[in-house]
Amino acid sequence: MWCFHDGQPEVTRAERAASIEDLLRFWPRRVLGEVVAAVAFLTRLPVGTVPADSGRTGAAAFGLVGAIVGVVGAVALLVLGERAPLAAGGIAIGAVALVSGVLHLDGLADTADALAAPTPAASDRARKDPAVGPAGVAAIAIVVLVDVGLLATLAAPGDDPAAVAGPLAAALATVVAGSGSRAVPVLAAVLLRRASRDGAGEGLGGWFASRIGWGSAVLTGGSALAIALVASIVLNRPAFVVGTLSGMAIGILFAGWLAAVRHGLDGDGLGATVEVGFAAVLLGIVLTL
Repeated sequence: MWCFHDGQPEVTRAERAASIEDLLRFWPRRVLGEVVAAVAFLTRLPVGTVPADSGRTGAAAFGLVGAIVGVVGAVALLVLGERAPLAAGGIAIGAVALVSGVLHLDGLADTADALAAPTPAASDRARKDPAVGPAGVAAIAIVVLVDVGLLATLAAPGDDPAAVAGPLAAALATVVAGSGSRAVPVLAAVLLRRASRDGAGEGLGGWFASRIGWGSAVLTGGSALAIALVASIVLNRPAFVVGTLSGMAIGILFAGWLAAVRHGLDGDGLGATVEVGFAAVLLGIVLTL
């Protein structure tokens, strides 16, 4: 039933209540669908595939799923961190890469090879070539070494009795970095939407940027900060929030530089921002813990 006010139809109280009831009934399914889409997009876990024409990217849940990916690596740090911090850091980063299907490291390698190419045509060939070139190998080695070294630094108990570094701190840092780094491509794609669309054309970067909005960016960024806040409360240190904010900012700045240099932000570039963001969050935590 419709009511009219100043010539315009107005929803009755009963219809408004019915629409709210429908929203409450279906929102768990929508939330679950977004999480499943994020898992399918960010990992190789067997949750099925999301049809490209569905328009669902899972971007709003990237921060949450990134934290879940980080939990996989955190287990090794909790078990081995005190006795073998370097090995624990290596296993943690390996586990995160394995669960992610090495997608973001591959994007980092392709981006590095493209940047190292002498001409635009060679850059395009390098990006599409499935083989990893010298620049890609160097980029992967540097990022992995930085990640492992920072986690080992956090996991090592040290000689200072007042220090809060230890296996728990390293495990929490892995979870926080996993969450914050996965929020970076969403924030970058929204802030650099035109570069993502124009530079990537019909590729993954353009497809992704055309299907997300500020709502997804706020949700994934907010969830990453919420996870960092919980970690900061657990250790009574603001380092995790500071590290997340600084790491996401560095990741977004890197995305902006990449978009300017390469005249666009494609799928490989978005993957590279995840790896840069992960290392940047860890570095921020180490410097402020």
